[in-house]
Amino acid sequence: MKGSSLKRHQTLWLVGVLSVLLAVDAWFSYGDAQRAANHAYDRSLSASVRGIAERVYATESEVVVDVPYSALELFEAGSADRIYYAVQHQGGALITGYEGLPPPPAADFNKAVFYDGVYKGQMLRLGAIVKPLYRPEFPKPVMIVVAETTNARQDVVNQLFLWEFARKGLVIAVALVVVLVATVVAVKPIDRLGATLLARPEDDLTPLDGRDVPAEIKPLVDATNHHLARIGKMLEARRRFITDAAHQLRTPLAVLNTQAEYALRQDDPGEMRSAVDALHSSLGQAIRLANQLLSLSRAEPINGLMVHPQPVDLSATAREVVIDLLPLAGRKAIDLGIEGSESPLMVDGQPLLLREMVSNLVDNALRYTPPGGMVTVEVDRPADRLDTTRLRVIDNGPGVPPASRDEVFLRFFRLPGSDHTGSGLGLSIVKEIVLGHHGEIRLLDGQAAGIGRPGLTVEIRLPLRAAASA
Repeated sequence: MKGSSLKRHQTLWLVGVLSVLLAVDAWFSYGDAQRAANHAYDRSLSASVRGIAERVYATESEVVVDVPYSALELFEAGSADRIYYAVQHQGGALITGYEGLPPPPAADFNKAVFYDGVYKGQMLRLGAIVKPLYRPEFPKPVMIVVAETTNARQDVVNQLFLWEFARKGLVIAVALVVVLVATVVAVKPIDRLGATLLARPEDDLTPLDGRDVPAEIKPLVDATNHHLARIGKMLEARRRFITDAAHQLRTPLAVLNTQAEYALRQDDPGEMRSAVDALHSSLGQAIRLANQLLSLSRAEPINGLMVHPQPVDLSATAREVVIDLLPLAGRKAIDLGIEGSESPLMVDGQPLLLREMVSNLVDNALRYTPPGGMVTVEVDRPADRLDTTRLRVIDNGPGVPPASRDEVFLRFFRLPGSDHTGSGLGLSIVKEIVLGHHGEIRLLDGQAAGIGRPGLTVEIRLPLRAAASA
């Protein structure tokens, strides 16, 4: 699915939100325009009502109304609006004017009130005032009402509203354009980063230059550089593996080819069997080398890049490996056993790689321990670091000199004078797996490990799962 555009997304949001704000503001602006027009026109209406009220008086026999022409002349000449008026007893009969004009909802003596109404299907703006007559013959006051149709008022309201709406609409449109231009300018660094990445050669994994990018994009640059570094580590591990594999497999394959050719040239069955035995032995070593290279290829990429770890019981894993390797120990009459905690000791990691780690350690110990010797696997929770689990593989073989204990973790390293046919990859694989699981590994002799006998102790510490260490 095509990704959404930041500019389009922001435009839609801005247009939607600003349209709603403009509609709300238009509603308020229309009310303001109407109030402004009413305020202006109600002055004329008030003058007319008061002008008529001043010319209303009572005699002993009648109420006299002398409507001055000036009271109705206050309205704009040539206007399309019509004027209506009425003078009537409050709540009673009409004295003069138009019958049926809407009365005010409430009125006080000598105080003009203004209101809207409908008369003969026309919208009106009305002003009314109640005037007492101060005659005992006419105890009820009279009410004067003057009404005007709203055509002129509405024209003024529309003009005020449209002007205000157009002005604010223009301001919003300019603001929208400014924001969109600012957005385009703001995303240019991202476009430049994308163009820079696309223009790079396929093998260029150097970090991006984040010195001139905005602070908001800096986390993206840092994350990209971190990802490039991870990819670089993985590719470097692959290159090392291919180089090492090619280098190490070339010699065994050449030996196998030579032995096969030698066997084919033999006519004597005894010589041929001897050649085939040598071929079988070399083939076994080549198979072990290939298996260890595959193990190394699985272990290298996780170094610092643990993906989808699972809960693994290291104690149970060690017991399974010991049981699997008992036949190999039996062939050399080696006493292989396991000690330590029988309760689960859970770590986060890759089950197959952790099993490979334990298997390589025990296999190495069995290979370098002389017949009749002893190999012990211990899994426990050390008292000095309760947040870790400890795996120790202890043998009483020749051990490793202190000066060589760092070198034995190098690939294809063999101790000088060693007569064992190994690939030199076992401890390299173990170290890659330990580092990938954020653990520690070290080599000790028997006395330093506290077992009271010579030999080699490989000690590994891995962090316990958070729930297990709590």
